[in-house]
Amino acid sequence: MAVLKSWFADHRDTRDIIVKLHTGQGKTLIGLLMLQARLNAGKGPALYLCPDNYLIPQTCDQAKQFGIATCTADWDLPDEFMNGDKILVASVQKLFNGITRFGLHRQSVGIETLLMDDAHACVDRIREQCRIRIPSDEPAYNALKTLFAEELERQGLGPYADTGNGKRDALLPVPYWAWAFHEAEVASILSAQSDRDSVKFAWPLLKDMLGHCLGVISGAAIEIEPYVAPLSAFGSYWKAEHRIFMSATVTDDAFLVKGLQLAPETIMKPLSYPKETWSGEKMVLLPSLINEELDRERMVKGFGTANDKRRAGFVALVPSFNRAKDWEAYGGIVAKKETVSRLIDALKKGEFESTVVLANRYDGIDLPDDSCRVLIFSKRAVLACASPCRIRPAVICCRPWISVCQTSCPA
Repeated sequence: MAVLKSWFADHRDTRDIIVKLHTGQGKTLIGLLMLQARLNAGKGPALYLCPDNYLIPQTCDQAKQFGIATCTADWDLPDEFMNGDKILVASVQKLFNGITRFGLHRQSVGIETLLMDDAHACVDRIREQCRIRIPSDEPAYNALKTLFAEELERQGLGPYADTGNGKRDALLPVPYWAWAFHEAEVASILSAQSDRDSVKFAWPLLKDMLGHCLGVISGAAIEIEPYVAPLSAFGSYWKAEHRIFMSATVTDDAFLVKGLQLAPETIMKPLSYPKETWSGEKMVLLPSLINEELDRERMVKGFGTANDKRRAGFVALVPSFNRAKDWEAYGGIVAKKETVSRLIDALKKGEFESTVVLANRYDGIDLPDDSCRVLIFSKRAVLACASPCRIRPAVICCRPWISVCQTSCPA
């Protein structure tokens, strides 16, 4: 608890503080205790933000184990949170969206203390929430594509033709001068479609700043995103008296200057435990460098096939559901939004027969001890394994990697 003592003694009144700890060192508990200390001092309401809905019950369960009172919100904000009696645990998307219950600008709910867990992942979620993504089957897609057709064709007739044939990898950015010239028409098209889910969550944020956005057209969708997220619109975040950002030690925090608009001096002086010298053992193997016959198909077949004699869990991480299809074909169980909690719980209870496949949902997932002894990093999955297998994004794997935790595979 050296980090907690240091925060309480020297930083509890500092507006912004980054807490950097090795994976598995109890960041969640430390964060909860920080918020509880602030509530005890009358510094409420206190908000704990998770990067994913899956982590909300996980955080609440851990709080309950240590007698810390928390609450959650399905729609309206709970009175016990507003009164400063309990910590509200919510996803970062709950706060950062255009129709947030926390309110925008002057209507924002006042927050005294805000904690953002896995800040590096939250930055990505905030960007997504501030982005309009219009699929190709919606009217606004064709309207915008037609509006910029001349400028897009000049970039290349082939790529432009690919967008017409629905190819996802055909990407054409709208030139900034064309975007500025047609800003009024863009606003008119988006306003007419603002009741659609693809537009309505970001429209209140972007409608007054379309000139500061970038538009990109592909065969699958049109995406409109601001160059810098309008964080000042979220008064609950922007005006919070004390803000705590939890971060893994494997990340470079420089991106937080733009992503969360923190001062450079904040990222230069994170709160950490300097005496820590060890954070677990693992053996990382690159099969294709060991033997060229160990290609993706062989690895997927070998590790994806169910085996009732396993004495530990196997988990595969893939960047998308499309990349999970071959795992599923050999018997792997692909975790969906509605099943990921159940599958993770099954691993923790010792159900190891089938390989669990996680598609683009790694942040904050706890897989301690035997629940995951073999972790397969599929092509282009962005992640790192830190024993005991608490998964965090960190490196880009260009080929299948295998991480065998605690230096040997008991399975």
